[in-house]
Amino acid sequence: MNDKTIFAALRLPLFSGAALALCLANPSLAGEVVLYDETPAWIEQADLETAQFENGPSQLIADWQHWLEDGLVTSYADSATRIDNPQALMEQGTISLSWLPDKGDLTIHRVEILRGGESIDLIEDGAQFDVLRREQGLEQRLLDGRLTATLAVPGLQIGDVLRVAHSVTIADQALGDEMQVLQFLGSKPWQVGFARAIVSWPEDEDVFWRVEDYAGLSAPITEGGVRKLEVELPLAELPDMPNDAPWRFRRNPVLRVGTYADWQELSRTMAPHFNEAAEIASDGDVAAQAGAIMAKTDDPLQRAAFATQLVQDEVSYLLNGLDGGNYLPQFAEETWAKRYGDCKAKSVLLHALLKEMGIESQTVLVQTRGGDAIPELLPLPGNFDHMIVRAQIDGESYWLDGTSTATRIANIGWVPPFQYALPLSAGGSDLVEISQREQSSPNLVMNVVTDYTAGIDLPALFTLEIKFYGPQGADFRKLVDEGEDETLRQIGKSFAESQGGGAVSSVSIEYDEELAFGTLHVAGVTSSDFEWKEGRLVLEPDMKPDAAFDTSRAKPEWRDIPVMTAGPVRNQIVGEMILPNGMEDFVFEGPDKLDATYANTRVIAANLLDGNRFSGKVEVVQRLGEIAPDQLPEVKRAVRRFASQEAKLLAPENMVWRWQLDRGDLDQRIMPILEGFAAAIDFAEDDDYGPLRERAAFLHDIYRFEDTLADLDVLVEKDTSAWVLQWRSNVLYSLGRIEASLEDLQRAFDLEPDNDIALTLGERLGYAGRTEEALELLESLPVSDEESAYFAGIYATVTGLSGDVADGLAIMAEEVAAKPQNETALNSDCWYRGLFDTGLDGALEICTRAIERASNSAPMLDSRAMVHYRMGNLAEALADLNSALELNPGLAASHYLRGIIRLKQGDKAGREDIAIALRIAPEIEAQYARHGLTVD
Repeated sequence: MNDKTIFAALRLPLFSGAALALCLANPSLAGEVVLYDETPAWIEQADLETAQFENGPSQLIADWQHWLEDGLVTSYADSATRIDNPQALMEQGTISLSWLPDKGDLTIHRVEILRGGESIDLIEDGAQFDVLRREQGLEQRLLDGRLTATLAVPGLQIGDVLRVAHSVTIADQALGDEMQVLQFLGSKPWQVGFARAIVSWPEDEDVFWRVEDYAGLSAPITEGGVRKLEVELPLAELPDMPNDAPWRFRRNPVLRVGTYADWQELSRTMAPHFNEAAEIASDGDVAAQAGAIMAKTDDPLQRAAFATQLVQDEVSYLLNGLDGGNYLPQFAEETWAKRYGDCKAKSVLLHALLKEMGIESQTVLVQTRGGDAIPELLPLPGNFDHMIVRAQIDGESYWLDGTSTATRIANIGWVPPFQYALPLSAGGSDLVEISQREQSSPNLVMNVVTDYTAGIDLPALFTLEIKFYGPQGADFRKLVDEGEDETLRQIGKSFAESQGGGAVSSVSIEYDEELAFGTLHVAGVTSSDFEWKEGRLVLEPDMKPDAAFDTSRAKPEWRDIPVMTAGPVRNQIVGEMILPNGMEDFVFEGPDKLDATYANTRVIAANLLDGNRFSGKVEVVQRLGEIAPDQLPEVKRAVRRFASQEAKLLAPENMVWRWQLDRGDLDQRIMPILEGFAAAIDFAEDDDYGPLRERAAFLHDIYRFEDTLADLDVLVEKDTSAWVLQWRSNVLYSLGRIEASLEDLQRAFDLEPDNDIALTLGERLGYAGRTEEALELLESLPVSDEESAYFAGIYATVTGLSGDVADGLAIMAEEVAAKPQNETALNSDCWYRGLFDTGLDGALEICTRAIERASNSAPMLDSRAMVHYRMGNLAEALADLNSALELNPGLAASHYLRGIIRLKQGDKAGREDIAIALRIAPEIEAQYARHGLTVD
C-alpha cells in the first residue's frame, strides 16, 4: 500500500458502519444544504509549522476527531496537502465531500490556500460548494441517498498548501441513542507530517472502545468532564503475516468506539425494527404466498427451500437508503408489493414467510469477509455487512440468504463461510458460531470422455460435461436466455487456451430451473496426455487434486498462528478413457480406491482398467476451518503420504507408433480426428485461427506435408507472423522446395530479426551451396555468451560446407576450450567431427563428455553413433542409436543412420528404418548425401 492508497482509505472515517450501509439500508432529511461555520470548540486544532511547508512529506496534516453525545456523532477531518507537481494539482484541484442528509449535516469549517506567508480564505472570498446526488452504485443496484459537495479550488498553484477542514454529523434513526465510531488507523510506510485520531465524549456517557493490540492505545484521559482517546499516527509498520493466516491476524487496525455494552445489547437494540417489519396481515399477499407453499408440501425443509427460492427469484436486489437509515429494514409487505429490496428487506420477507409457516427463524447479522475476527471486536453494527436468516428445522440450523440464488432442497444445507452471526432477538443474543458441516451435495460435477481409438500418440476426441450447482450455476440462466452464438464461441476459445492447445468443435449450455444447475457441454480435439518416460508411454491421471501444502510457520513470531483452510466446497470429477482397439497389455499402477483426509480436505477416488476402457472418479470435499499450529507437522506428513501415492497408466511396451503405420492405415485411423478439426474450424469465430493452427500442427505430425502447407498458406495470408513463416519454411524444406523455404525464412527474419531464425537460415543457405551469403549473415549477428555454443556449431558447419573443413574443426575446438563443460558445445564438436569425417582421434572422448552432461542425451548419443560409424565401429554405433531411440523413438536421424548400418550388415530391417526416417523428415536424404552418407 502506498501513501496515496493509504490516504484514500483514511479520508473517510468508518463511522456509523459505512460498510454495512451498502447492504443494511432506508431515511427524515436533516441537511441537504452545505453549512459553513467556525470550528467547534471541542476540536483541538492542529498547528501547521512553517518548516513543514517545504520539507518532508507532501501530506502535512491528517487529523480526525469524533465527538459522541446523546445519540449524535460528529466526525471532523482536517487535511493539509502541499501541491508539489502537476499530478498533485490535478488530484487536489477538486474537493469532494459526501454525507447522508437524512442522518445529519455537512459543515465546512475551513478551505484555504497557504502561499508563502499569505493565507487565502476561499470561503470568505465567496467560494461555495455545489451539491449533487451521488448514486455511483446504480449498476450494483445501490441507491443510498448520499450527497456529494464539490468545489473546484480557484487559483490553486504548484507550491501552494491546500487546507480543508469539515465535519459530518450522524444521528442514525435505527440506533436511537446508541452511537458508534470506526476509525481506520494508518501505519507506516505512510508518510505524513502530523496525523492523529481522537475520539471524545462527555464523562457521563457510557462508552466502550477497542483496538488491535499493536496499536498501543492507552486508556482514555478525563479532563474537564470529557473523556478522550487519542492515537498518534502513523502506527508502526504492521507485523508481517502469512497469507494463509485467519483474517483476525491480518485485519487492518481500526479504533472502534461505541455505546453497546455487549452483543446482547446490540441484538436487543436492532431486533424491534426487524420484528416489526416482519409482521404481516393474515389475509395479505405474503401470507397467501406462504399458504401456497404449504399447499405444495408438508416437509418443513422443502417449505423453507421454496420460500428462499421465492424471495431470491421474485424479489430483485436494490439497496434503497432514501427514507430512514441504513439499518432500518423495508417492511415485508412493502418488499413483496414493490418486488425489490436489499439484504435486510429480503431477509425480513423470508423470515415473515417462514414464521407464517410455523418454521422457527431469526434474522441475523453476518460479516462476509473475515468473519472469524468478529468475536474479538467491540460490539457495533458497523462490524457487519450483510444479513441472512437462520431457520431451525429438526434441531438443525439452516442459513438462508435471500440475496443469493438457486437455493433448492439439495443445497439448502450448504453452510456459508461467514463463521459467526448475531441473531436479532427482543431478549438479546450473543454471537453464535456458524458451525461447518461436510457439504452433502456438489458445487460441480465434471464428466469427461477422451477417445484414443486412433492411437495414444495421436490427438484424442473429447466430450466434456460440467454441471454447476447453486449460485455458480445460476449464471447459466442468463446465458441460456440470451442464446448468443458468439458467447459460446468465446467460451470454446477460452477453454482451448486454458488447456494449452486442442480445438473446440462445439459448445452448448443448458439450465435446469427446477433443480437449479447449469450444464456446459464442450466437444473437440485435444492433445495426447501420454508422455514418453523411461522407455514407455505413460499417462498419469490428473484425477488427484493438488496436494501441495507448503504453509510455513518458520518465523518465531508466526509459530502460534493457525492456518486457514478454504471452503466449504465439494467437487466431483468422473473421467473415462477409450483406448485403441487391439492394443492390449495396458497396465494401471496405483490404488484402485483411495479415501484420504488432510488439511480439512477429504479425497475419495476410484480407478478401473477394464479392457480398452480406463475410468476414474474423484471427489474432493473441502471444509472451511483452521489448523492449529501444533497440528501442522502431522498434517504435513499426511499431505506427503497422500501425495506419494503414485498412479499411472502404462502403455504396452511393444506399441506401434504413428510413423510405423503405412499411409493408408494411418489415414483411416485419423479420419474422425480430421473431422473434429474441421468442425472446430467451422465453429470458431472468423478471426480465430487457433483451430486451423492446431490442424496444421496435427497434419505436420502425421507427415501430410502438402496438406500442412495448404493450412499454412491460409495462416500466412490471414494471420502472418515470423513464427508461421518459419513453420511454413520447414514444411517447404521437407518437401524439397529449397528456394521457397529460404524465401520464407528470409521474410521471417525480416519481420523478427531473431538469432534462432538467422541460424536456421544460415545453415540452410550453406546446404543450398550459398556459403558465402550464409557466412556473411552469420558474421553479422550479435551473439550472446549463452548463444555462442549453438552459434559455433552452425558457423563451423557452414565453414565446412564451404570446403574449409579444418577451419570448421578449429572453430569448434576453440568453443570447447572456452566452454569445456557445456553440453551444446561438446555435442556440436562431436557432431561436426562425425558429419565431416574429420578429427576422429579424440572425438569419442568429447562425445562421451557431452552425453554425461546432457539432461536429454538422445541427440548426443546420435552424434557419437555417427563418430563410431565413421571409425568403422558398427556395433558400437548401433548400440548408441538403439539407446537414442529408446529415449526418443521419433528421432529421424537415428532411424536413418541405423537403417544405413543395418543394410550394410545385410539386415533388411534397415529398409524400415530408412522408410520411417524419410516419412518423418524427407530432407534428411539430401542432407546426409552431402556428407557421403547414402543408402546402398
